[in-house]
Amino acid sequence: MKREEFCEILGDISEEYVRAAGAGRRARRPRRMKWGVIAACLCLLLALPLTAAAIDAMQYQAAVDYLRSLGIPVEELGDYSRGEIKEAAKTIDAGECSPVAEALLGLLPEDGEEPADAPAQVTSGQIRALTPAMTREEVLSLLGETQDLGSGIYVYVYEVDGAYLLRIPFAGDDAQLGVSGEDLLKALAPIA
Repeated sequence: MKREEFCEILGDISEEYVRAAGAGRRARRPRRMKWGVIAACLCLLLALPLTAAAIDAMQYQAAVDYLRSLGIPVEELGDYSRGEIKEAAKTIDAGECSPVAEALLGLLPEDGEEPADAPAQVTSGQIRALTPAMTREEVLSLLGETQDLGSGIYVYVYEVDGAYLLRIPFAGDDAQLGVSGEDLLKALAPIA
């Protein structure tokens, strides 16, 4: 049968016959697909908590390693929860303070090398003189040496006008300030 003959025959079929032939059939999904979807959902339900636990373990180990690099004896961390240790490590690295971070820093051995006891005193006028293009060395020469709370980066802490703390981070030796002195004055934190 040629294609033209076949199309001609099909063209004469009534629409009613076509509808009636398809009415008894229902589109069904194979059972395999249904069970495959259920299995995928179960895998997700099992994988999410395991992934969260693995991430928590990695963050905790990174925090312990960081605290160890500061000289804090790891044996002394048993009194703190995993969450407290992770939060304290973040706080210390950011150059901020919290009760747990202060307690952990108190575990440092006395003969260890520690940052300066107190931030250098500067005035808001000195801070206004800072420009975004200034390097770390230029800022230190203008404001003076001070407490560095960073680890892997520099985080210099200055006491401004005897009432505020200013933290100035630098990613490396050749890094530039990136903000104006006026912007830094807006970010001052009152001394607690």
